[in-house]
Amino acid sequence: MEHFSDERVLFQTYYKDVFRACYYMLQNKYDAEDLCQDVFAKALSEDFRAIQNQKSWLLSIAMNMSRNYLKKKKRLLLKENFNFLSSKQFDNTQNIEQTIQINENKSELVDLMNKLPVRIRKVMVLKYVHDCKDKEIAQILKIPEGTVKSRHFKGKKLMEKFIEVDKNLLLEWRGHRE
Repeated sequence: MEHFSDERVLFQTYYKDVFRACYYMLQNKYDAEDLCQDVFAKALSEDFRAIQNQKSWLLSIAMNMSRNYLKKKKRLLLKENFNFLSSKQFDNTQNIEQTIQINENKSELVDLMNKLPVRIRKVMVLKYVHDCKDKEIAQILKIPEGTVKSRHFKGKKLMEKFIEVDKNLLLEWRGHRE
């Protein structure tokens, strides 16, 4: 019975963190819920009791599984788009991207985060959503701390470039990062 209690404690303690990481990476609540369950299924199949920093370990699993999910989704989307485009005739004035892309209601900041390259977005999510330190991010993503700092810097610059148009959002963003 104690075995199930440990699993329940792990899940209850870190579910929100893992879900939030998955959500910010996937930009879809339902996909994030599914992937979050997969993260815990994978974690519970391993000897999680021996892990010292379980939050970092779970976030590392979540980031890796999110990356794999996005790669798979991108491949499927490219295949679907290719099939769609090859079966349709478009006139030159029609915007193909608007036809293919499905827009969901998202906050402006989440939209901007989604525009970041995945490698940079992972650092930004761990930094700003999970308040991880550079050293912890390096451990989670298994990259050098200097790479974390570089990606963080690039992410900040890209975010500022994206929101240059909307000064109010820029002020709000700067408030979150300081």
